[in-house]
Amino acid sequence: MAVADKENARRTAEMKRKRQQRRRRTRRRALVRAVVVIGICAILFVLWQNWDVLAPDRLLDRAQDLIGSGTGSYPVDVSGLTVHRIARSQNYTVMLSDSHLVYYNSAGAQVNRYACTYSSALMRTAGRYVLLAEQGGKRLQLNTRTATLLSMDTEQDILSVAVNAKGQYAVLTHGPQGYAVQIKVYDRSGNLLYTRSRNQMATEVALSADGKQVALLSIQAVNGDLNTMVDVFALNSTDTATMCSYTAKDTLLYRLEYLAGGWLAAIGENGVAMLDTSDGLATVYAPEDMRLLGYAVGEEDLALVLRPYGSTGDGMVQVIAKNGEPKYSVDFSGEFRHVSYSNRQYLLLTDSYVQRLSAAGGGTVVQVPADGQQAVLDGTQAVVLGLNRLQAYDVK
Repeated sequence: MAVADKENARRTAEMKRKRQQRRRRTRRRALVRAVVVIGICAILFVLWQNWDVLAPDRLLDRAQDLIGSGTGSYPVDVSGLTVHRIARSQNYTVMLSDSHLVYYNSAGAQVNRYACTYSSALMRTAGRYVLLAEQGGKRLQLNTRTATLLSMDTEQDILSVAVNAKGQYAVLTHGPQGYAVQIKVYDRSGNLLYTRSRNQMATEVALSADGKQVALLSIQAVNGDLNTMVDVFALNSTDTATMCSYTAKDTLLYRLEYLAGGWLAAIGENGVAMLDTSDGLATVYAPEDMRLLGYAVGEEDLALVLRPYGSTGDGMVQVIAKNGEPKYSVDFSGEFRHVSYSNRQYLLLTDSYVQRLSAAGGGTVVQVPADGQQAVLDGTQAVVLGLNRLQAYDVK
């Protein structure tokens, strides 16, 4: 009996040990599966959050940047061309002429070009995307530095366009079937995300950075007065009503631009209305006895170039916060030519100098030829468009 009892005890202990081993293996397998699932979910989340950076065509951008440096250098000869605009698209200066959209790197080398023969071309930039459209026509194209992502024709003539850093773009056209206008929003592949037709005439469209809002600028004559209305709509909502509206009475507003955080700037002939689209409240900045010469819109603020009425020269650049409060101002001398925004900084061009602006009262003043038309900031250098050339100047 003692031998049998010992054998039974041994077998029981062995079975218990094997059960414990099976339980440990099961727990280990469950833990490994959980870690794998969590890891896959984390990878998918990162890809979703950063798809615009990690997408295959974006990786192609980087590969081509490393492989090819382009040809040429500053100064760039543009004689014989009609240049409509220069701007910044991520790390490049882009120039739209009557025949091409051209990309230049920081050295002034041409790294790509696309044919564009639109008779009246609109150019909008955001992040790495450049949207070209034929105002009064039906053609448009969406480009990055390495590719034309799409070309399309609209059904009605184009009035205005907008693009954001996700590659989503909005197109405002004349309306079909008796409507005054129609607004359509597409993703970077040309898939339709939103459409709306209106009887109220509109002249401008803006698209928020997160792609959740689209805004229209409309003009209406009431009892002999000219009123301008801003209407904001939600793209991802089944509610067809406006999110918020703003009316500027007896005032002409002509441009809409989104800032960060859902703030919307409506620029007019005498100043700007800053609209908080979360609550519909607007703050107006319109200094008395000053006329608006130009503007540039950033993420957190915007710059207005102002000059007293009756004055033929000089003026100031006033930088306005999103809430409409003045942040700082910089005086300038001479004739104003252009102001631009890039990488959280403003660049001022006059008929005699270019200057990078700052809250400390303005950066280094660099003398430039009197034929300067437009200027953009590329790192610590100003790229200035003259009548016959693009030239870079150090503005550290």
